[in-house]
Amino acid sequence: MRKWLQKLKKRTTVDDGSLDDSGSRPRGSADDTRITRSFSSAGLLDGPKGYQPSYQELPVIPVWKAPPRTNKPLPSPSTFDTSKPLPKIRHESLPGPTTTPFPFPTELMFLLIDNYISQELQTLLNLGRALPALRHQCWTHAFRSVKIFIRQREIERKMTSSNVDLFLQLLSRTPEIYPYICELDVEDRGRLVWHHRGLLSSSQEDLTTLSLLLVQTQRMTKLKSFRITSSIVWTNLPIHVKEAFFAMFNSPTLSEISLSGILLPVNLLALVKNLQVVDFQTGGVGPPKFHQSVAYARPKQVDALKIRDRNPFSNPMSVLGFSDHSFKPFSLAHLKSLEICLPGKSLETVQDGLKLCQSLEVFKIFVGTAGGLPHPLILDCLPSLKSLTLAADITNILDSAIRFDWVVNLLESIPATSSLQEVILLIRTPSLEQGKQCEWGVLDAIFEPPSKPKLLNTPVRDDLTEEEPHAQWPSLGLFKIVWCTARSQDVHENRNEDFLAHLPIFMPHLDKRGVLKMQTTYSDTQYNFWTYT
Repeated sequence: MRKWLQKLKKRTTVDDGSLDDSGSRPRGSADDTRITRSFSSAGLLDGPKGYQPSYQELPVIPVWKAPPRTNKPLPSPSTFDTSKPLPKIRHESLPGPTTTPFPFPTELMFLLIDNYISQELQTLLNLGRALPALRHQCWTHAFRSVKIFIRQREIERKMTSSNVDLFLQLLSRTPEIYPYICELDVEDRGRLVWHHRGLLSSSQEDLTTLSLLLVQTQRMTKLKSFRITSSIVWTNLPIHVKEAFFAMFNSPTLSEISLSGILLPVNLLALVKNLQVVDFQTGGVGPPKFHQSVAYARPKQVDALKIRDRNPFSNPMSVLGFSDHSFKPFSLAHLKSLEICLPGKSLETVQDGLKLCQSLEVFKIFVGTAGGLPHPLILDCLPSLKSLTLAADITNILDSAIRFDWVVNLLESIPATSSLQEVILLIRTPSLEQGKQCEWGVLDAIFEPPSKPKLLNTPVRDDLTEEEPHAQWPSLGLFKIVWCTARSQDVHENRNEDFLAHLPIFMPHLDKRGVLKMQTTYSDTQYNFWTYT
C-alpha cells in the first residue's frame, strides 16, 4: 500500500487552464496552454517529462516544455500582481451534479413503501403529498382497498376516517383517485333514526348516499372486487338504489363479488360481464327474481363459488342450483373451486350438484359436528379433483371413536387412481391432549397399501423383482393436519413438538410415504376456526 501511494504521488497529470502551485498563470502561455503538475512531497519539480505513448500508431500529445533551469530562486507569493483577476476554471467536460428529491435512490424508496409502510394510510398520504414523485406508489397502496361504512350512528358519523360522505367529497375534489381503487368494501352499520313514533331502520338520506357511492364505481376503471355486508332487504330498496346496483354490475373490470345479508336475487349476477368469483355469506343468497335484462340469460360461467351460511333454516345450495329441480344461475360444469361452510346435516343438499362439477379442482368443506355427525359426501364424481380441505369442529359431545367417521367415509369414496395432490385436515379441540385421544388409526388405515396375494404351490423365482403394491392416490404429495387448539398455553408451551413426536406412531402409513405434515394454531373462538382459510 505504501509503494502504491508513492507511485500515486509521483504521477503527472494534465490540467487545462488551471493555476500552478504558486497560484499564478503558467508562464508564457495562453488560457488553453497545457501544463503539468507534480504531486511529489519533495516540492515542485523543475522539469517534468511529457507523456510518451508506447505505441507508434497513437498520436503524440503535445506537452509544454519547461524553460532551462537557472539558479534564481522562485519568486515569493508577495511578488505576484494581485490586481489581475484570476482565470476561470473550465469544467465543461465534467457532468453536472445529479439532483434528486429523495434522500435515497428511487428504487430503495419504492422498496421501503412496499414492505414497511404499505398498511399505514396516513403515512402514505403524507408522503405522497410531500414528494409528488412518490405519489403514484403511495396512492397505489393507500386506495387499493377502500372500506366504507354506511348508515352510521350519530356518534360514529363524527369519525372522519370512516364517513362515506367525506369519501365522496374526496372523490369529487381529487378525481385522480378513481383509477387506484381496486377493491371496495361497504359495511352497513344500520343507523337508527329517531322519530316521534319510534325508531326507523334507515332514512332516505342514507340510501341516497349509498346509491351515489354505487354510481361512482363506473369511474373506477380498475375496480375488481366489490363486497357489501348489509341488513337491507333487497325488496325494500327504492328504485334508484336498485338502479345504482345495476350500474355497478355493468362495470367492465368487476370480477369478484361478495354478498352478506342483502338477499340479492342470484340471477341478477348475470349482469356482471367478467364475473369469476362469487362469495355468498349468511343471508347473501336471495331467490331469483324476474328482470327483463336477465330473463333469457344463460347460466353464468364462474371459476369459484364460496357459500358460507351456517343458518340451519336457510337453504342456499338449492338456490344456487345444486338441487336437481332448482334453477341454476351458474354453470357448475365450468366450476374450478368450491368452498362451502354449512351445518353438518346440510351437506346432503350438495351431493346432487357435485355430479355436475366435472372440472372442479379445489374443494373446501367446513362443517360443524356439535349437533351430530355430518351427512357423508361421495366424491367419486370429481375426476379433476386436486386439492381437498376438510374441517371439523370436534367437541366432547361426540364419542372419540366416531369423530373421524365422516372424514373416513368421504376419503374412501375417492378412487385410488385419483389425481389428488394434497389433503388439508383442520381440527379444533379444547386442547392438544384431547387430540391424542382421537382415533388416528382409523384415518391412517385408508393409506395402508393392499397386500399382494400369494398363490399356493407357486415356485419363487429370483430373477423377477417384486413390484410394490399400488398406493392410494399416487399423486398425493401433502397430507397436512392443521390443529386449531382452544388452549393458548399449548402454543406457548410448544406442545406441538410433543404431538409431532407421536404422529409417526399414530399414522405410520402416511409417515412412511413422507407426505405427513402438521401445523398448530390458536383458535380462541369458533368464529376464528371457520374463517381460518
